[in-house]
Amino acid sequence: MPGIMTPTEHEMDLALAAELQAALLPKGCPETCEHQRTGIRNRMCRSVGGDFYDFIELNPDQMAIVIGDVVGHGVRAALLMAQIMGFLRSDTQDRSRPANMVGALNEMLIALGDETDTILSCSLLYTVLDLPTGMGFMINAGHPPPIVCERDRCASHGLGGSDLVLGVEPYEPHEICHTFLPGERLVLYTDGLVDATNEAEKTFGDQRLLEVISACSDADPQPTADTVMDAVAAFRGDAPQRDDETIVVIDRC
Repeated sequence: MPGIMTPTEHEMDLALAAELQAALLPKGCPETCEHQRTGIRNRMCRSVGGDFYDFIELNPDQMAIVIGDVVGHGVRAALLMAQIMGFLRSDTQDRSRPANMVGALNEMLIALGDETDTILSCSLLYTVLDLPTGMGFMINAGHPPPIVCERDRCASHGLGGSDLVLGVEPYEPHEICHTFLPGERLVLYTDGLVDATNEAEKTFGDQRLLEVISACSDADPQPTADTVMDAVAAFRGDAPQRDDETIVVIDRC
């Protein structure tokens, strides 16, 4: 019947949607970013999903580093993820001011939720990094805190402080300042990694993540990202993947 999609057509549509979503996500840091090396892995639990990340060149000396996680899975999450990425890349806001950018995105999600009579929310970590100095201004809207590794001591610690997730209620985001020194490693990830569950219903957890990252202190960013994702998959075993999983590893040169 006209207008009714066959299973094959549905699969083809999902495959195309997955290709389009993958095209939205950068393969790495822009080539002009000479002070950073990156490694990235992303694994959706369905054909498409709500995890996202981005590197946005603001000017020759500044870059916005973004990672986020739309609440939910599948096509709905993917559509909202694409809309959020488009908003963050647009020039309608002052992207160099994290509080302004994140506040405006929060207002947009609340307004869109009011129009659709639903809550459209996401967690977000938005960092504006000064490339020559390594000084970063960060806003954490309900996202897992980043891990900073001092590679010479192989010590890892999280940058604390978190606001509410976006899209729920208006608030004024607050900034965290941290200077990333040469030799430091910044690890960004979504909660799908630490919440990964095995057949015994045990979670991968923060401690295992820190242990795997610490063991990779001498490895380059991409092998580190690969090792973490492989460790999560091995821990999960035959249990189903229940959430999208993303990791971004950034080394300051």
